[in-house]
Amino acid sequence: MLISNEKDHDVVSEVNRPKDFNELDILKNETGWDRLRTMYNLQSGLSAELQFVEKGALYGGLAGAIFGGVNFARIAKEILFYRGAWRFGWRTFLFSGLYVATALSASVFRNKFGIAEHAAAGALSGALFKANMGLRGTIAGTVLGTALGSMCGTSVYFLTKLSGVTMGEFRYWSHGYWKKEYKEKKMKRQAETQAAQSSVEAQETKQ
Repeated sequence: MLISNEKDHDVVSEVNRPKDFNELDILKNETGWDRLRTMYNLQSGLSAELQFVEKGALYGGLAGAIFGGVNFARIAKEILFYRGAWRFGWRTFLFSGLYVATALSASVFRNKFGIAEHAAAGALSGALFKANMGLRGTIAGTVLGTALGSMCGTSVYFLTKLSGVTMGEFRYWSHGYWKKEYKEKKMKRQAETQAAQSSVEAQETKQ
């Protein structure tokens, strides 16, 4: 499982793995907006989804900085390397961050991994990335972004299908719903035990 802490071992062992996580009482009544509020709730730090956004933006920015630096370094040396790294780095940082944030937000809202949200995220990110090049650049960025987003979305879709991981299961473990469910079950068992003991004591008193 996703939890290896010895302290939590007994807790996890008492949670039965359901066939469909979305049918759990603790998840099935959530709306898309509820899921987005949970995703963007920063009270306990970055959520698992926002950690993906952060890493995607950082890695994208780093890749862009390296590409831009090397590309400009062919023309000159150190000065243009740093200039090229900055020029491409901040753009790819924003592009990657926007893409991952949009795709994940749509997936969380729809409560499933799909291809459409990646295509839409790619289109939006590509359009903004090339917006400074005018209408033609924006259209070209949209088309290219849609194509790349669809390819990425297809990969994610089939990988999650092969692994059997659903959005419901991902959120169940990453947001600690399993702890809430365990506490509810524990309190229910305690209440039932106390009720049974009270019933037995009442019968003994009558006798």
